[in-house]
Order: sequence, then C-alpha cells, then structure tokens
Amino acid sequence: MELKNYQRQVLGDLKDYLDCVAANDDLKISWRSYWNEKSVEVGFGGAPIYRNEIPGVPHVCMKVPTGGGKTFLACTALKPIYEKLLRDNPKVVIWLVPSDAILTQTIATLSNSAHPYREQIDKDFGGKVEVYTKEMLLQAQNFSVNNLQENLSICVMSYASIRIDSTKKDVRKVYNENGALDTFADYFDSADNSLINILREISPLVVVDESHNAKSDLSVEMLKNLNPSFILELTATPKTTSNIISYVNARDLKSENMVKLPVVVYKKDTRQKVITDAIAMRNKLEMQAEENFQNGGKYIRPIVLFQAQPKGKDDNATFDEVKKILVKMGIPQNQIAIKTSEIKELDNVNLLSQSCPIRYIITVNALKEGWDCPFAYILASLANKNSQTDVEQIVGRILRQPYAEQQGKQLLNIAYVFSCYKNFNETIDKIVEGMKFAGFTKNECRKAPVKAAETAGIVETPELKLENEVAEEKFEDINIETAKNEIAADISDDLQAATTQATEYENLFAPKSSGEVVRAENQFKICEEYRASVADLKIPQFFKEVTANLFEHKYVLLEKEHLTEKFSLDTQDANISFALSPDDLYEIDIKENGDALPQYKKISGREREQFINYLESLPSKSKIRQCTDAISKIISDNTGLAFSNVKEYVKKIVAGMDEGEISVISRQYPFYASRIQQKIILLANTYRKKIFSRWLDTGEIICQDSYTLPNFITAQRHIDSIPKSLYAAEFSDMNKLERKMIDELVNFENVQWWHRNIPKKEFKVNGFVNHYPDFLVMLQNGKVLMIETKGDDRDNSDSREKLELGRKWQARAGSNYKYFMVFDNKKIDADGAYNFNEFLEVVSEL
Repeated sequence: MELKNYQRQVLGDLKDYLDCVAANDDLKISWRSYWNEKSVEVGFGGAPIYRNEIPGVPHVCMKVPTGGGKTFLACTALKPIYEKLLRDNPKVVIWLVPSDAILTQTIATLSNSAHPYREQIDKDFGGKVEVYTKEMLLQAQNFSVNNLQENLSICVMSYASIRIDSTKKDVRKVYNENGALDTFADYFDSADNSLINILREISPLVVVDESHNAKSDLSVEMLKNLNPSFILELTATPKTTSNIISYVNARDLKSENMVKLPVVVYKKDTRQKVITDAIAMRNKLEMQAEENFQNGGKYIRPIVLFQAQPKGKDDNATFDEVKKILVKMGIPQNQIAIKTSEIKELDNVNLLSQSCPIRYIITVNALKEGWDCPFAYILASLANKNSQTDVEQIVGRILRQPYAEQQGKQLLNIAYVFSCYKNFNETIDKIVEGMKFAGFTKNECRKAPVKAAETAGIVETPELKLENEVAEEKFEDINIETAKNEIAADISDDLQAATTQATEYENLFAPKSSGEVVRAENQFKICEEYRASVADLKIPQFFKEVTANLFEHKYVLLEKEHLTEKFSLDTQDANISFALSPDDLYEIDIKENGDALPQYKKISGREREQFINYLESLPSKSKIRQCTDAISKIISDNTGLAFSNVKEYVKKIVAGMDEGEISVISRQYPFYASRIQQKIILLANTYRKKIFSRWLDTGEIICQDSYTLPNFITAQRHIDSIPKSLYAAEFSDMNKLERKMIDELVNFENVQWWHRNIPKKEFKVNGFVNHYPDFLVMLQNGKVLMIETKGDDRDNSDSREKLELGRKWQARAGSNYKYFMVFDNKKIDADGAYNFNEFLEVVSEL
C-alpha cells in the first residue's frame, strides 16, 4: 500500500519535526525551528505557540480528515520516530482508542498480517512485531522481557481502560499488583509489578487515535501517568491545545480520489419519499456501476444507509419498522442488514465482495465511528421532522471513495443525503457540522471568505415548498403501492441537481481570478498573466513500477528509499583509513557544530566526558561493545539505515583492532563514527546509482508527467521587485550568483517567467539523490529550464552527481525540458556544465 502524495507530505513534516527535536534540547525552540524552516512565524498571525502539556515530551498532532488514512499514516510514522528520536528506547507503542468499536477494529487490522497496515509495520520492523490487548498484557501472554527487547510491541487499549479516575474493577487491575509481571519488575529493578508501572518504566511511544476525545484534564493526567517518550495524536478535528505539525484538507483528499465530494443534500417532504427516492437513486447508481464495470472499471455495489431512531417513543422510525417497509416494497431480505449496538448483522461480512448481496443497511448511530464502507453512497435519515437525531455523527460513513480512484461515471464520485426534517436549514447546518466533525474544514493556512457549506464540500438542493402544513406522518400511513410506483418514477431532477452541484463544486478547485481569494500573510499567488502558461503544466519526475492491487497504482513516485530496499552492509568493503593528526583530534573534540559531525551538537562536553570516563572503567570486551553501540547509533540516526545492519558492519571494523586502538576509539568515537558514516554513505550512494541506472534500462523506472506548481507559495523571506516572477513575490534566499542569474535572465525577450524553487518543499529531480534545482524558467516557446547554480566559493562536492542526474532527467523528460548546471567561473568538465557567460549565450539561442 503506497502512500498518497499528501500522506508523503505529512510523513515528511513529521521527519522534519523529529530532526528539529533531535537538534535542540528545548521543545519550544524545536517547534519554532520547525515552522521557521517552512517560512512560517510562530505566534500571533502565524503557527500557534507550542503547548507543553507534558513537560519534556514531544507531543504533536496530524490533522487528517475522515477517509484520509490516519491509521496508515500512524503505522508508517512509527519507524522514523524510533529511528530519529527513540533509538535507545524499547520499541513499545501504547495505541489508545476512544471506544470499544474502534478498539476491536484496530486490534483486528493490526493483528492481521495480510492487512496493509500490518504489512507496512512488518516491512518497517523486519516482521518482528507483536500486538497485545490489555488482557494479554495483564496475563503476560507472549509478553516477556525477551520479546520487549527483540520486537516492536503494540499495545492496543481504550482510554477508559487506563483512566486513573475509574472505579471499575477491570480497570483497577492495571494498577494492582500482578505476579505475572514479576520478571519485568526484576528487569527494571522495581518493587512495583503493576502493569501501569511496567509501562511507565518502558516510557512508551503513545499513539492517541481520535485525540479530540482525550483533551480533558483527566485525559492529560492519563497520558502523564504512562510516562511517554513521545505522543502522536491522530484526529480530523484537533482541539486548540493540539500541536499540529501537518494539515490535510478536503482538496488534498479530493485530488487523490480518497473521498466522494460533494455531498449533495436533498429535502423530501415525507419519510416515504426519503425511502423511495433513496432506493431509486441507489438503483440508478448501480446501473451506472454495472456499466462502468463492463467498460473495465472495478466492481461497485452502491449501498444506502437508513438512519432510524431508537425504540422507546410512539411512531418512531425504528430499525425493525424500516426493514418491514423495505421488504413490503419488494427488497429481498438478504439485501438488508441491521447494525445497532445490539444487532450486529454486519459482523464477519465482507461488504466489498462481489458475492455479498447487501444493498441496504439500517442503523441508529452505531456507524458513527469505527466503521467505513466505500460502497456506502447514500445516507437516508428517517427521523421525525422535529427530531434532533444525530445525522451529523454518521455522515462521514458515506465519504470514502471506492478503490481510491476516480470513477468513470460522475454520479459515482458523489455522496448523497436524503432528509425530511421540518427545518431544512437546520438539517444543512447539522450536515455541515458533521462534515466539520469529519475534518472537512477550510485549510487553516488560507483565509478565504467562502460559505460554510462550500467549505465542508456540501451542496444544498432547492428546498421544497409545501402549500399546506400536513399532520405528522406515521409509518403505517405509507402506501406501499404508491411507494413502489415512486421507486419506478423518473428521478431526473435529482440526478440533474447532483450533476450540476458536482460541477459547481469542481469549480472550487479551479484557479481563482484576481481578487477572488484573500491570501494569508506571506502567501503569494501565481501572477494572473502567467496562469494560463502553468494551467496544464505537469513537470516530469521519475516513477517506480510497483505491484498493482486495489490500493496502488502501477507506478509510484520514486523515493531514494526504493533504491536501497535491498542494500546490505554484510558484503560491503570495510577498509577505512582513520589516519589523522593530533591537531585534527583536538579540533574534532572542541567543535560542536563543525563539518566533522554536526549532529553531535546536542551532546554537552560534560555528558561526553562522563561517557568517556565510563568507557575507561569497563573491561576490554564491554568497552568494545559500548563503543560499537555508540558509533552505530550515531550512524544509524544520520543515515536512516537499520541499527542492526550498521552495528554488524561496525563490529567487523572494530574486531581487528588492538587494545591501543580501542582506547583511542573510546576517546574519539565521534570522529570514528564520522569516518565510518562517510564510508557507508559512499557505499549506499554507489549502490543507489547502480540500481537507478539498471532500473532505467529495464523500464522499472520511467519518467512521466507529475509535478504541478502550487497556486500559492508561502515565503516568510520574500522579494517582489524582480520582473517576470511567476508568483506575486518569490522566496528571497539567494546568494550573489543566484541573484546575478535572475537579474540577467529577466532581460531576455524569450524568457516568459522565472521561479525560485524552494528547497525541500517544491520540485525535485528525484533519483539516486533528491535534487532541488535553484530556478525554474519558462521561455516564450513553452520550454522549461531547470537551472542549478554553483559559486566559486562552494566545494561542489556533489556537483557531478546532481549534474549526472539532471541530464538523465532531461534525456527522458521530453524536448520541452532542459537541465543546466551553471558555474560562476570554474566549471567542472562534464556535459551540461557551463560557466555563467556560456550559459547566457545558450539561453539566447533557445
């Protein structure tokens, strides 16, 4: 299961944040550094200040709407958190959920080795994964010190099961003495063998699902009581106290075909019309689905969710009455299922199977959480007109797009709600609230004055005007024969309304003309005169072939990690020269921010001296082991390679050293780590280049249209005085050569516009290295130039690799794309390398 583009961005944001935390002792400084790197101020008018609810514990939130794959993102986030920040911690995750329904679902998916979530975790942790329930932990069932050391342990628990205020006997077991956990107490040298104390000793990584439900004082106290090392929140609707590191909005999900939008809401004057028109709409959708299937599309069987009311009041549309009416209307009983807290006819049913007959699901509110079915298209609310039934709580259940693909028929890309509330405006408000509950709000970084319904992706159909108020409809008043005729009647008006509103909603994604959108501070839109030139521009990038399934496309954007999936240090050359002078030793010792090992700036001189003294006190074998671990940790943290793989390589290097050399290593281990790391990086880069070239030859890597320029850029440091800039203002971080380059290019008549490519945020030539060219330039004839500048004051150690990759990209991107590397004066001898004046001559001839 490959990550979507927005999911990659979310994971990239997380990794950037982890790097900032690793580089700073203060979490507030890390937070400010993280946002500053994104050209966003922290404080008034910018990103919120960091909320340090649990002092010293990194505590951040991913804001992802319903249907955006929050759980998959959390699964993918575990590896970078442990690799970048918690390398020395036992790999124990406490996965907290708010309800029994979500608890059951989460345990099932994470325990199923064939499920994409578990497949991702197994891939990241070499299959050494154990999933535990609270009961398994209490009984120490397969939960041992040895497993703790060897595996990733995921403990799935509900909030309620560990809340310290609970008086329930079952909950108190977590806090009681527990002889089954004696071995853990001995291991941690603790007199307390309760489960909660063992978890405290472990200092777990805590994942908080639906974290908006865990913001009370008691919930925060619950998290503190776990003594976490890191807290990751997942929610569509974070509270103001959450530290949000990444935002995903409806547009991101829509562009990746993850959700059906818009939601078109229909008002009907009777419950009978709600039922009949919902059935008629479902029938029409199934006809379109069958036609789509015959034309090569995937199988879809549209489903209606009927929302009834709880039993207890006269004349309520209870679930059993709804089923009776459906059967009388001719719906086969095997096509109907009831899902309530007590009746669970959907248990163990695969609704996506072609052999499954279910087309109608009747519920009250049991579907408001912990349940999703991409085939659910229609929500039909049968509450009385004056009812306050929580329709907004289950609207998210009809949003997920089948197979995460745009369907060939427009009606199959929309969600539908039918209602007979007396106050239809109130219904719309409730649906909007439901969409907000699912996370479909305007991107907080954009201040665009649009209607709430449009913001949420909801479109209202015209309200029916009743000439006379009628008596409250009773279920027994439904005329079955009339209802059957209504099902067969023409619903072209409803279909046309859906088509029209969907088209209007799509226009929300179209580029806005000048003045239509109010930009946020430091956010700049594409200049109007250049908008047409980039409307259809998709800049090619490299893609890797993958095995296609229901969730994956045939090709996915190539990442460097793809090229090192099979890289191993086991068979690599381990010959490294550690020769250096006494002056080198001294300089490396005192420089915290030098080039030798800048990652070590977090370790104070006192801490390092304490570690050296500790090493000196150890016997030879222990000294070797501790040095090996320390060096391996540094290298693994900085390269992303598995600690175990690096450790075996380091052991091979250290094994042949004598006592004197070991003594030197113990005092200069950062230097030795830097030399070994340089060697490993060289080996890995060589391997990547080899695999990249091979895959280009075999066709496993292709170059295809991909990157679209964003409508807006955010640049805290910007400049708007240079002519022909693509955006109203451009990122202003430019050295002398870069500024000289643009000042010259804007004077060429054949240059249409230029853009300063923002490093690590915008376009990259993705290959065996990730290369972000300095400038994108479009000529009047439509050709696009990628320009990388190299000043004479730079060491240009990576120039040849970037140039080689850039020219490979040019060769496959097509005749409209050119790549150049421009040196101020001293160019390297390679195809595509120019000095400044030579390059200007070339541009004049293009």
